[in-house]
Amino acid sequence: MNKNGAWLTQYALEQLGITHTFGIPGVQNAEIYDHLNQSESITPLLVNHEMNAAFMADAVSRTSAGSVGTMLIVSGSGVTHAISGIGEAYLAGIPLLIIAGADAVNAEQSSYPYIDAKEILKPLTKAIFSVNDQQQIIETLFAAYRIATSDRPGPVFVEIPLDIQVLSADIDAPLPIYSHSTDNEAESTSDADLNAAATQLLQAELPGIIVGWDAVDTQAEVIALAQQIGAPVCTTLSGISSFPAKHPLHAGMIFGPAAVPSAESAFKDCDCLLAIGTNLNKVDTASGSAVLPANIIYITRDKENFSDQETSSLLRGNIQQITTNLLYKLQEKQPAAVSRPALLEDIANHKAQFKKEWQGHNSRGLVNPAVFFNKLQAAIRDDAVIITDDGLHTFLAAELLPINNPRSFISPSSFNAMGYCIPAVNAAKLVNPDKQVVGIVGDGAMLMSGMEALTAVRENLGAIYCIFNDGKLSRINHSQRISDDQTTCTQLGNINWGAFADSIECGYIPVRHNNDIEVALRHALETAAHNQPVFLDISIDYSRHSNYAQGVEKTNAARFSSMNKLGMLGRAIVRKLTG
Repeated sequence: MNKNGAWLTQYALEQLGITHTFGIPGVQNAEIYDHLNQSESITPLLVNHEMNAAFMADAVSRTSAGSVGTMLIVSGSGVTHAISGIGEAYLAGIPLLIIAGADAVNAEQSSYPYIDAKEILKPLTKAIFSVNDQQQIIETLFAAYRIATSDRPGPVFVEIPLDIQVLSADIDAPLPIYSHSTDNEAESTSDADLNAAATQLLQAELPGIIVGWDAVDTQAEVIALAQQIGAPVCTTLSGISSFPAKHPLHAGMIFGPAAVPSAESAFKDCDCLLAIGTNLNKVDTASGSAVLPANIIYITRDKENFSDQETSSLLRGNIQQITTNLLYKLQEKQPAAVSRPALLEDIANHKAQFKKEWQGHNSRGLVNPAVFFNKLQAAIRDDAVIITDDGLHTFLAAELLPINNPRSFISPSSFNAMGYCIPAVNAAKLVNPDKQVVGIVGDGAMLMSGMEALTAVRENLGAIYCIFNDGKLSRINHSQRISDDQTTCTQLGNINWGAFADSIECGYIPVRHNNDIEVALRHALETAAHNQPVFLDISIDYSRHSNYAQGVEKTNAARFSSMNKLGMLGRAIVRKLTG
């Protein structure tokens, strides 16, 4: 069988079930683009910047179980442009397949500057492959896919030189067929470990559960386990969709002083914490503000990141299977489910009071975030996908918008890379065409990748982008005003988003007051239903911050010594007086 490398790349990706690739064609990868354009199952998609390609691939992996986002870029500047998105996926444990066309194997490198993309990507990927001949392509891509999706997922990089793409070679027949049945990680937790964990949970006065992104496909099992032991459940920011907000045991995002009141109250007496699909990193504990109980049980697929942590128990392997087996152990030891009516009432009361306080907040004629999210929830279907960027809006959405279905809320919460939302919304709509997809993006992040809305126009994607517009980089602007009353480089200026939307033939609806919200959302959903993307330009009020943001600020401030605090206060006073 005589085939060139581009054809073999197409074959391998079809075997892997890849449906889209994201990137920009260049000299080093155009041959692969041409072949993918002939595929009946793969659509190559043009983006405006390789960073957006990485964000789109990331969103495919997050919002469609079993699919792996795939990039098709060029080595060199294509890689460096994409690094922010690759870094987010790496830290978040999101599988990516990164295919880069490279110069021909025998190309002269001495005549122009050269940077080895493989060296740059070593800290940001699980594995790196360089294809040396056509015979290696299929098995290399199969291996890359397995590595990307196994244990803790992450990006894998495959470099294919131009001459190997273009030139044909004799290939062994028959061609290999990929078997997805071999992808599941083996369950490695012993019966003794499960017994010990079950005993700890049953002996606790008040066990609690926190779920992260890695438990997103284990929602039913976590619900059953929580109900069995009567445990309150909170989520991490990335894991918000791992447990339904409508469940009576759902307390909120994280616990401790930076949490919403329902979660802070529900977990204040927790003496044994079951952490499912999270390693309780800095983001998960609000910069360490959450005080962890002495007894912690981790259920994780992660083979790393636990060596320095004192853990009561570490159950490592397939999270869904371990959670199921632990539930069986609990039922064996104590068949009757634990009932805590006072806990349920406390959670419900705190949630109602929190919502009431937010709804009554004086937003000074602007749009109250709680009112907006309440009306958004009422307008969209329960399976709608919500995507945020990085900024103040992220935590407001996490605290004020109830999320119930798995993979229905995603954000760049690991690497905090601004610019995520717009391309991620596009990708989520591509792979979830029958779902409503709504993005929440700050105007600062919008400036970084907003041009990607042109892709949605070109591809007829009914995406909804909600711009939280206040003319500032508000998260930093707020910190500046607190610390020294300066607002250096955080004023964005006046931007005519309506003119921008009109220039790319995208829908546009201004939302200036609370009374505008309901009609605007109805109009936006109707526009999106006709496969046209639309912007909601929302004059947002940020005068009240999320509990998470306030808690992190207090925690970080408390770490300064008294002398440092006095010095900072003095500096702020001087700057206030002198301007």
